[in-house]
Amino acid sequence: MDKTGVERLLLVVPKKYRNDLKAFCHEGTSGHLGVTKTKDIFSRHFFWPQCYKEIEDYVRSCDRCQRVGKPFDKKKAPMKIVPVIQEVFSKINVEACGPLPVTPSGKRYLLTAMCLSSKYPDAVPVEDITSVTVVDALLQIFSRMGFPKVLQLDQGSSFTSALSTTFLEKFGIKVVHSSVYHPQSNPIERFHRTVKRVLKVLCLESGSDWEQAIYPALFALRTVTHENTGFTPAELVHGKNLRTPLTLLYEKWLDVEETEGEPVTEYVFSLINRMKRCQELAISKMEECQQKNKTWYDKRAVKREFRIGDLVLIFATFKSNKLSPHWTGPGTILRKLSETNYVVQLPGEKATSKVYHVNMLKPYYKRPEEVNYLISDLEGENDEEQMEIPCVDSNPNILDLEEMFQDYGESSNMNEDQIAQMKKLVWKYMKCFSNVPGKNRTRHS
Repeated sequence: MDKTGVERLLLVVPKKYRNDLKAFCHEGTSGHLGVTKTKDIFSRHFFWPQCYKEIEDYVRSCDRCQRVGKPFDKKKAPMKIVPVIQEVFSKINVEACGPLPVTPSGKRYLLTAMCLSSKYPDAVPVEDITSVTVVDALLQIFSRMGFPKVLQLDQGSSFTSALSTTFLEKFGIKVVHSSVYHPQSNPIERFHRTVKRVLKVLCLESGSDWEQAIYPALFALRTVTHENTGFTPAELVHGKNLRTPLTLLYEKWLDVEETEGEPVTEYVFSLINRMKRCQELAISKMEECQQKNKTWYDKRAVKREFRIGDLVLIFATFKSNKLSPHWTGPGTILRKLSETNYVVQLPGEKATSKVYHVNMLKPYYKRPEEVNYLISDLEGENDEEQMEIPCVDSNPNILDLEEMFQDYGESSNMNEDQIAQMKKLVWKYMKCFSNVPGKNRTRHS
């Protein structure tokens, strides 16, 4: 009985035709529609026990549908709050920005760095992002910030090369790589957007050479209050804010006279207390911002978790054409690094594996492989290409010597006298031949 109350005759489909019928209801002219619409097409004319469950599994495991994806496939996982770094310059984020317009000195890229504790930025213009150039730029950054304990990098070849890896290992720096195509895991990506905008404005005012404008841009970002800490980066690093042109103008208008400074010991103690107080307030402000961002982010988040060995599709952000597949893979989960990061291996990739954020993954449902054996038992024909299925005797402990002699005589190069001698020998010691293993009796003298 259908939805209008009319009784309708449905055809019960034999098992051998069911897979073809499911494909006909979902693929081709059926348009690869979803589970509900596919079941609606099917239920008008056909039926068999548990047919709707089979159709759900069939549609869910469709390879083309999984690769194209749906609007809600790319779900966000709940935000993972990372510990707040309390020591200045102990963890630094480094990443390459560019390519930018070529400067008169040949610079095309900007290697940027940021302290995760104080949000203190630094940058070095470079010609390229080869391993040698990156190592030289890192030395310039470390000369101003010191050698960090932890260095967060992306998975670019210049950061994962043997030269860069050996250089960082020699100085005892622990390297942490960001997830692929997940800029949210690296806060310096937000800094790139800001510094690019500042460079564009400064280049409109003073010329197209952004290399000369990068230093005023860094000075401005170091002396402005950061929204996550509530202090300027310079305050958390130097203990006081830097003197800006506005500070000079303020002192000029007030005609501030220079006063004799306090003793060095008192200045050091007051500086330590001031920096300690600023650090405590900055940590409290960052923790408050983290909870606020997590609450806003997790409103539509869904908990997602994969196991080792699961097959997953990876969201391809680099494909802008809406008609092209948005997912690549399927890849295999090799190991779980954290609640949000997984090591995935893709088939045909040069690299052995890559780290992907859970937001970039969705489960891949593979259809069970169907193995069919075709057994053809034709008398009088001996086809060597067909599979030979051994026939198990109902009483395997009794040997059929006559059949054995017949088979051996047809394929043997022995003459009739030799075959007769062999038969006589086998019949004489017939009790020694059996399918059941016997015992080896050894006499000891």
